[in-house]
Amino acid sequence: MIEIYLLEQLDAFAKYGTLSEAAQVLHITQPTLSRSMQKLEDLLGFPLFEREKKRLYLNATGKLAAEYARRILDEEAEMEQHLRNFHHNLHTLNIGSIAPGPLMDLLPKAASLLPEMTISSTVDTEEALLKGLGKDDYGVILLHHPVADNEYVSSEYLSEQLYLSIGIIHPASALKQITFKEADGQSFIMYAQVGFWEDIVRNKMPHSHFLKQESLEAVGELAKYSEFPSFSTNITQRLLDRSSGNRVNIPFSDEEARVTYYMICKKKNYRNWKKILTI
Repeated sequence: MIEIYLLEQLDAFAKYGTLSEAAQVLHITQPTLSRSMQKLEDLLGFPLFEREKKRLYLNATGKLAAEYARRILDEEAEMEQHLRNFHHNLHTLNIGSIAPGPLMDLLPKAASLLPEMTISSTVDTEEALLKGLGKDDYGVILLHHPVADNEYVSSEYLSEQLYLSIGIIHPASALKQITFKEADGQSFIMYAQVGFWEDIVRNKMPHSHFLKQESLEAVGELAKYSEFPSFSTNITQRLLDRSSGNRVNIPFSDEEARVTYYMICKKKNYRNWKKILTI
């Protein structure tokens, strides 16, 4: 049986071309590497190298052996990562979302339903979330549409409505609703981790400026003590205590201002997260 370290050393030699460079990268001596390559040839029963007085290089069989070594090492790394993810997922549920709102609602419920699990969360792009779900980096993700793929299960969760949050002396404070176009051109306080909502408001209000804050607490404090408009949603109004009495929330009437979220997981993992997906 060929030991992995021999394949690693063969791969290094194929990559760097000389015993001295490969040995330096591997943090071993050149004679040690030379003996390893001789041992590999002895195990296989045929030569892998052409040896000249001051030069050693792979022959045709050696080049093929190096290609196989690279494939085996890649598969070993993939196996280790999959096993690590599998073990991690036995004890941890990582939930990814395209916006923070549904996480605010879901995380306490998930912790209550799965008290033996560690629950973690991330806000990221749809592309990154789907890629992470495919690699089992996430157990469940939240998107604003279902996934039309038989490999996945999509479960409708909740809807979120975007609001303009303004002071009671703001000219628009008496309105029952407002459009992005009507609000365009103002400077807004905005949480830095709002996910896909940032793309929407920047696209729909191209003449506005956005004063991004790294924490929700900072957003709340600035909104409380300044006249800058900010954003809220039906979720943040319900879950975050910002009742200062000096601001009103006006819903945006544009179609893009209301979304429905879906919880999505791999079909093969549905039984693991059924409690979450059937909330």
